[in-house]
Amino acid sequence: MTLTLDTINIHHPRHYAEHGAPWAEWDLLRRDAPVFWYERDDVEPFWAVTRYADVMTVSDNPDIFINSGPRLRLTLKGTPELLRAGVDSFGQERNWDPNEPPDMVFMDNPEHRHLRRQSSWAFTQGGMRKMAAHFAKLSEQFTNSFITELKAATARGESCDFVSGLACKLPLAAIGEIMGLAPHDWKQILIWSNALVGEIEEADRRPGESRGAAGYRSMYEMRTYIEGLIAESRAVGAERGGLIDRMVHTKAQGEYLTDQQLNGYLFLLIAAGNDTTRNAFAGGVAALLQHPDQCELLCRNPELILSAVEEILRWTSPVGNFLRTATQDFELAGTKISAGDTIGVFYPSANRDERVFEDPYRFDITRTPNPHLTFGFGAHFCLGTNLARAELKAGLTALLPHLQRIALDGDPIGIAQTHVIGYSYLPMRARS
Repeated sequence: MTLTLDTINIHHPRHYAEHGAPWAEWDLLRRDAPVFWYERDDVEPFWAVTRYADVMTVSDNPDIFINSGPRLRLTLKGTPELLRAGVDSFGQERNWDPNEPPDMVFMDNPEHRHLRRQSSWAFTQGGMRKMAAHFAKLSEQFTNSFITELKAATARGESCDFVSGLACKLPLAAIGEIMGLAPHDWKQILIWSNALVGEIEEADRRPGESRGAAGYRSMYEMRTYIEGLIAESRAVGAERGGLIDRMVHTKAQGEYLTDQQLNGYLFLLIAAGNDTTRNAFAGGVAALLQHPDQCELLCRNPELILSAVEEILRWTSPVGNFLRTATQDFELAGTKISAGDTIGVFYPSANRDERVFEDPYRFDITRTPNPHLTFGFGAHFCLGTNLARAELKAGLTALLPHLQRIALDGDPIGIAQTHVIGYSYLPMRARS
């Protein structure tokens, strides 16, 4: 079927799961309707913004395009928004303030800036340099275990899933260690984090439990777990000095964070710390295996790791979109946005914009410059940028000696999500 502005689908999770990111649709929008009023029966309408310059304009005007409006992430009608789901009933049981945003991403400056400072010290470039050797050691251990499992699976004539077998391991360990989470809790935290984006294994559902009910329960359990961490920190005091302890015992604007604010903040850090880097790593390795010339180039020239990381970030663009609300009328690329309208900025589309990236559908680990918007831009630039880069560098470096001895093995399965883009399942085999 020929794509037209009337037939494109950029909003439905099932479309992303079955067909991957809607690159052709975004290409059409960038060419013919870069600021497009998108209306479909099963989603509330919004302006789809797909060109690099226009995404930058929206991101660089946070007072005009705010996060604290009624919508922040793209969902179907009647579907709770990611990270909002489960807050109401959990909070009602604890007499939480119903007007308090779920977490700092739902806030605007100056409140957002003050809350962001509560944890930004843990994710600086200097902090990541101090952890580089540790990340390298962890990555080597995880990679060696995966390669052993991969060879055994291949010998049995079976595939081995790269996502669960390797891609998820370092991001989970890194955020777990930075936050001081007990290692024996990490497996359960991964199950909860997967549930946030609708990835729920049959083994993790109770008898007769629907996927929706299992997802809701998972989020409730995760918030309960975090509640326990906060209570423990309050009881122990500030002496331990870890991330959670510092957040609990440090004032923001002269006040300690409430249990409600802390719960939302820690929930966000755990979820974001797991999903995006895992998807970038899995998608990046898939891209290298699908482009053997680039794979060979990297294997022969390991010094290209940092450049490869940037191209992988551009290529995979694991955060698909964010929504903003206009506070006033604004003309964007010749189109009038009205106060109160919802605007959707699509980062993967911006990262394929022909006006910025030469031959954008060429995977090129030597690409320079590479001003991708994978981490966003402006006031809400991703807090975990340095962590993500450090993890990808460590993961790729450890996998590099094995990279040309592994291969994709069948069709991957995409995540049924529009906000988080990546693979749910990426089958691989060992080369003979």
